[in-house]
Amino acid sequence: MSTVVANPRKAQAFTLIELLVVIAIIAILAAILFPVFAKVREKARQITCVSNEKQIGLGFMQYFQDNDEKAPFSRNLVSGGDWWTSKMLSWKDCIYPYIKSGGVPYNNGNPYPTHGSGGVFQCPDNTATWSNNTPVWWGITDAAYNTAGAGGDETTRFPRSYAVNGKAGANENGGNANFWPCSQFDNSCKDNTGAISILQAPAGTIMVAETRVMFPDINGDYVAFGCTGGGTPQGGVSTSCVQGHAAGTTNLLFFDGHAKTMKAVASVQQDLWDQFASNPSHQKDVANAAGQIPEWNPGF
Repeated sequence: MSTVVANPRKAQAFTLIELLVVIAIIAILAAILFPVFAKVREKARQITCVSNEKQIGLGFMQYFQDNDEKAPFSRNLVSGGDWWTSKMLSWKDCIYPYIKSGGVPYNNGNPYPTHGSGGVFQCPDNTATWSNNTPVWWGITDAAYNTAGAGGDETTRFPRSYAVNGKAGANENGGNANFWPCSQFDNSCKDNTGAISILQAPAGTIMVAETRVMFPDINGDYVAFGCTGGGTPQGGVSTSCVQGHAAGTTNLLFFDGHAKTMKAVASVQQDLWDQFASNPSHQKDVANAAGQIPEWNPGF
């Protein structure tokens, strides 16, 4: 009696249906995992942004200790003719020696043809860090601001990502003066002392927030201002002039040195900007307007 031997090559082959099932399973797994990977990457970028704020906070604390508990200038000038030129200084220049990561040195105000590394001063989630397409939307006179590759903040030496809270201290001073000192050529802040002792609640007062605009200082009102992704103020856009992250949150650094992620609208409602005590109706208006920006209210 003869024995029939099965074809081993035929036994190892997959049918078309089996291949289609495997492909379908791979497609389903990819559809499930890719959004998860995207969220993980987004969370990693957000963690980097808040970590940068903590490093900036350490730079501020070292500056305070070396300068009799006084803050650096939010914006400074060597002479009155330096307004809106590359010779303008900001708080970033003041704390740069303590950080030395990102940006470029002052170099006597001489402009750089291209920007340097953003380093600690750059949030990887920020959409306007080196906004070369909109560097001078409000008419800065210095040609350095129109140089291809410059962009960045007012000084052009640092990226746009972080700004100090320009209204800190307004509640304590009744709105007549704020916290941050500034140039002798700027009468609007001549009464600002920069003394931390004036702040009644340092742990509940924002020192640094995330920003898309070129200014070195912003305030709680900016949460409700619309800005394009490139950092130009504009109405009817989906993003704020304050840089946001997932689920309507932003990163904030406080005067006691701690940083955290929280809802941007809540920062206004709780007056962590230290500016609304004398005008609660304005606080309500800002919170309501901020709630209509899709970045803070994804379901709007």
